Amino acid sequence: MFKFFRHIRQQLLTENKFSKYLIYAIGEITLVVIGILIALQVNNWNEIRIAQKKEKKIYSKILLDLAIAHNNVSSDFERFQEHQKMHAQLYKESRGLADYDPAINYHLLRLTRHYIPVITENYLSSMPMITNETVRTALNDYIKEEKMTLKGYEDFNNIKMEMVRPFTEKNGLMSADVVFREVNPNWQNVRDTIINLISYDKLKELYGTQELDQILSTLWLNTGYPLYRSEVQMEQINKLKICLEQAINE
Repeated sequence: MFKFFRHIRQQLLTENKFSKYLIYAIGEITLVVIGILIALQVNNWNEIRIAQKKEKKIYSKILLDLAIAHNNVSSDFERFQEHQKMHAQLYKESRGLADYDPAINYHLLRLTRHYIPVITENYLSSMPMITNETVRTALNDYIKEEKMTLKGYEDFNNIKMEMVRPFTEKNGLMSADVVFREVNPNWQNVRDTIINLISYDKLKELYGTQELDQILSTLWLNTGYPLYRSEVQMEQINKLKICLEQAINE
């Protein structure tokens, strides 16, 4: 091909057809420019295709982690419900509206709850790679929800650490005998087994006191908020899941 064009150029120069040569040269340059533009466009298409594949891989990974987040939120929702059940039971007992219930986890009075913002930790840095506006908006909304949920957990735990635990320690509510007899050295059975770390008899002596009433009221309010956030988070998970599945199938 190059030999063919070179032959034409030499022939035109030999025949002193400069005007035709000039036209030919411009045409040849134009063809070269067009070829370069086509090559750049093809390269650009390839880059876009590769980027789209990477983006959809991110979507698939997010879907997998959303399943984990869904399970975590569901489990935490049930645990917070157990906390509220215990708070209500203590209030009713303190008012003479209920009797001792061995099925209630009274030791939950001391326990904190921890939350891991799975999607935020794994995908906040991936936001610049997401070009689908619907997915981007849904993901951003969910990350905001994780942030608010985390704040709810932190407030709940602060109440436990600053208000409830000092109260139980001051009044000697935690039984050392039960702790050393029942709790595993690695603490594995504390959260999932009914272990009465709290001395029920000593706790009962505090029924009706202003301090216990304030603690129960504060716990009721600060446990209700994470429960509410969990419900909203479940809605956001479903919304984001739908957006991701649609984007993957496009």
